[in-house]
Amino acid sequence: MTEGSGPDDPAGNRTARFAWVAVGVILIGVIVLVVYALTRPTTTQEAARRATTSPDVVAAMAKVPPSTFDAVGITSPSNELTPPTVLHGQLPLTSQGKPEVLFVGTEFSPFCAAERWPLIVALSRFGHFATLYDTQSAPNSVFPDIQTFSFDGTSYVSPYLTFTGVELYSDTLNDQGTFTKIASLTPEQSALVARYGAAGAAGPAGSTPFVDIANTMTASTSGFSPVALVHESQATIAGDLAHAADPPSPIGQAVVAAANQLTAGLCVATGQRPAAVCSSKGVRVATAALGLS
Repeated sequence: MTEGSGPDDPAGNRTARFAWVAVGVILIGVIVLVVYALTRPTTTQEAARRATTSPDVVAAMAKVPPSTFDAVGITSPSNELTPPTVLHGQLPLTSQGKPEVLFVGTEFSPFCAAERWPLIVALSRFGHFATLYDTQSAPNSVFPDIQTFSFDGTSYVSPYLTFTGVELYSDTLNDQGTFTKIASLTPEQSALVARYGAAGAAGPAGSTPFVDIANTMTASTSGFSPVALVHESQATIAGDLAHAADPPSPIGQAVVAAANQLTAGLCVATGQRPAAVCSSKGVRVATAALGLS
């Protein structure tokens, strides 16, 4: 045995201890990575796959000419409208000191896909969306692949309103063959859906889409049938908005007419502000038709 290599050699013991410490560090690192992979939020995974909506599409929804809103009113000859429900005598729904608009949806639903179009157009008359993401309804639904948007992770700014968009399930399937859950309702939101939504259409969460405009107006389905948007690109739908009245565009008319109805409810919630929007001809026609005061 050579000098310095015996069992009581300090250098040999230090080397062995260092090797075991290194193994321990590696094992801890592996465990941390496995735990992270198993527990990281599904929402982050889903959001990473979405594309940010083109600024041109966002601008098209935000810049529908006032003359188009007035010319269309609530006229949609090719696509029958389903008006929202007007509420009376309810406590206001508020958030951050302003009237709150709550949307509850699922990314895979064609009815949610259709309803987001007029809702975004209406809300854009009171503020602006800094961020929107692209998505589409499920390809195997009765109205497949409708081009739309996701409110998961979006940003909306308004001096008049607060907007809360909750997407409960994504448009992608998980390993069990079901749509991936990406959000949950708060107890207060669940109570609103249970009270004002159509029961039973989407399991324990109630129906989707569900829109609550400050407890002055609710909607439990899309403002028009999703069939109007089947096989249409996002750019085509957005492009039809500005020309909904001249020449008449069935898609543009449906979206703008439904947006006028939602705008009438938003004006009640905001105390008829902004005046230029709430006193416009198209909104006044919708207000009268819905029986809003």
